[in-house]
Amino acid sequence: MVPAYTGIRPPNPEPVDILFLNLSNWPGRPVYPYAFVQVSALARRAGLSVVRWDGLGLSRQQQLECITKLVKDHQPRAVAFTIRQADSTISDDYISPDPKGSPKNPWFPVEDTQAAIKRIRELSDAKIFVGGFTFTVNPVSAAEYLQPDFGIIGEPDEFITHFDEVLNGRTEGISNLLYRADGQWQQNQRVFWGPFDDIEYTEDIIDEIFRFHGERKLRNSHLADVPGLGTAEDSGRSIAIEISRGCPCSCAFCCEPKVKGKTLRLRNLDVIEAEIHNLLRYGLRYYWFVCSELNFTKDHVLELAERVIRINEVLPRPIFWRSYFLPVKFNKDDLRLLLRSGLLLEQNGPFSDLSDETLKQMREPYRARHALQHIKDLIELNEEPEFKARRLPRWILWSWLANPYATLDSVRTTLEIFSKEKLDLKYDQAEGYPALRVYECLDGLPEQTKQEAIIVTQDDATPKTLIHPAFYYSRELVEHFGGIADVHDFLNYAQETLLSRYYRVTRNWHYFAQKLEFSTLQEIVAPLKAADLEAIQLPPWVEHPDLGKLDPTHWREQASVLLQQKNSVLEQLINTKQLTKEVHPKQDAENAILAFILHAAFSASRKDLAVVFEKLKLPLDCEGYPPASPYLTLSTLMRFHTTEASALEAVKKDFTPKQLAWFRYYLYAINVKLEPKYAFLAPKGTGSNCN
Repeated sequence: MVPAYTGIRPPNPEPVDILFLNLSNWPGRPVYPYAFVQVSALARRAGLSVVRWDGLGLSRQQQLECITKLVKDHQPRAVAFTIRQADSTISDDYISPDPKGSPKNPWFPVEDTQAAIKRIRELSDAKIFVGGFTFTVNPVSAAEYLQPDFGIIGEPDEFITHFDEVLNGRTEGISNLLYRADGQWQQNQRVFWGPFDDIEYTEDIIDEIFRFHGERKLRNSHLADVPGLGTAEDSGRSIAIEISRGCPCSCAFCCEPKVKGKTLRLRNLDVIEAEIHNLLRYGLRYYWFVCSELNFTKDHVLELAERVIRINEVLPRPIFWRSYFLPVKFNKDDLRLLLRSGLLLEQNGPFSDLSDETLKQMREPYRARHALQHIKDLIELNEEPEFKARRLPRWILWSWLANPYATLDSVRTTLEIFSKEKLDLKYDQAEGYPALRVYECLDGLPEQTKQEAIIVTQDDATPKTLIHPAFYYSRELVEHFGGIADVHDFLNYAQETLLSRYYRVTRNWHYFAQKLEFSTLQEIVAPLKAADLEAIQLPPWVEHPDLGKLDPTHWREQASVLLQQKNSVLEQLINTKQLTKEVHPKQDAENAILAFILHAAFSASRKDLAVVFEKLKLPLDCEGYPPASPYLTLSTLMRFHTTEASALEAVKKDFTPKQLAWFRYYLYAINVKLEPKYAFLAPKGTGSNCN
């Protein structure tokens, strides 16, 4: 299929009314543009023809070649662009933490759109319109840069209704229209329209969706027993169904109310149900219920859930769906009903911060207690028998330690509460933005935000304005850690170790063993040679679902065989990979066997180590193990030691080389990093007493 293919058309067709183009489909999660669906539904009602084309994955030159062909083939009366997003919103894609490195995946759809508009001007007299979410948050600046004939701010309902009149020069009284008059951009009255009151998806749209994703990929997602269980990687293949529009919140970092309005407008439930039945005819039963947040139309959402449950009763494969929601409004019974209707949890436990002061500054509609209760409810529901078939294989947290109002106090508060609730031992992975994506319309941010935002463009000649990728890093965090790279290092460490147990996947036991004298290693594993390994319980910091078959608990038998051989065999195993620095290991059988031996030897010796941990003020559990929580250990040790060397020296002074080796093992096993810049994590009011 050639990239500019838009379906079979009759010979010598009439010019189409609207050639609708999208160059803002993020390659990180491709979706068939819902704007194509919604605008086409409005156009169909108005009797207008639309040809749609998405430039996903093509270079700028390839896009221009395809657009040239599209304009020549379809001779459109108007060309419309939607700009859903101007970038990935992830600062790492544009700003490398390493001054010598390159950004990960820079992507510049606004600049691509400007190039496309210039090409169309060379080919056609068609009027050019630009709209979409990100255009709406920066309409005048975006129009000044892109130079279309018209802009659409928010919904295009009235523009579509009066399409011919606008093309003939009428601008007065057309809501949401942006146009140039007397050398200035003029904005008409802003009106927030409601959701479409009829079915949006037609057979030609469905056909395009199958061609966009590829039929096999789309079928695989929609025929899966539980689509995307434990991951969000296939969420782009869910089918969007709008259920409401508008958001009553005023979160300082969010543009949603500016684009969708603060008044909630509900889509008729009968229409939503008809849309679901329409999609089921094509075998599509995996949806994204589009709304700003589920929480603020609670009764509407719960009634919809009841209807989906009834539909599922007669389906061979039930409907599943995703949506955005905050940790507020829904109680445990409500969440159970939503799960029963097919709700999937993309990130189980989203919150920005657990500092109520920071949440207040960011105007978030919830507080720490709501977020914690929400997480606990989901964890408990996940274990209920009726959800056994879709029990989450791994838990993913989304949090925002580096939010624009983040301080050292807010970071410590969040990590402290998370550890106190033992949630750092529950989550398998944590994610979060290192910086805020800054937009013109945001008005509740720290006053320095827009001035200090780092703006990135692809072309050097492009003016550095906020319509392009623009990111703000917390001033206090940057000043404390010494720069963006150091902030990244801390955030990566926090997400991997202090908010989740992902660090367990990164332990390189070859590296650790090579740092020990082999004679010391022989001494600490010697008790295992005569021990019954089946009777030894491993420490509580070993397992992780991503280890799979390489989880050390599965390598007991192989470890037993190795321990009965000569010491030279163990030494050879350790030195199969000579490492001068720690690297993320490719998990393999050798690493798993070494891990089992060291974990088991620690368990067998832990009673002899109680005095060490008592000296360091680290509490032991009822089984005699020190804390499994890296944060608890780190914050406790930071009261007295701000470097690993200081802590090791204190143990070396009072204890044996064997006990010192085991303390080093413990620090490495749970990835405790003692660094001066982490001293702020010591419990408030204690500080560090020595170095």
